[in-house]
Amino acid sequence: MIVVNATKLRNNLFEYLNKVSKGETITIRRNGEDLAMVVPPPKKDWRSNMRTKVKLLAPVEIAFAPMDDIWVDYL
Repeated sequence: MIVVNATKLRNNLFEYLNKVSKGETITIRRNGEDLAMVVPPPKKDWRSNMRTKVKLLAPVEIAFAPMDDIWVDYL
């Protein structure tokens, strides 16, 4: 964790933003007191995209019915 005063942050903003983009956390102080923190965004987890529920457009009986008759022409 990096601790920096507000003036130094303002003068070197892009340098500190580059550090944040690499995972560093920056605490900003003013008059010796913690004022704010700059933290990197949370990493996206591919599992969060998998929580979408599938919506069937056909009733279950039809969607999972045997398809023997479809393959008759190809055998």
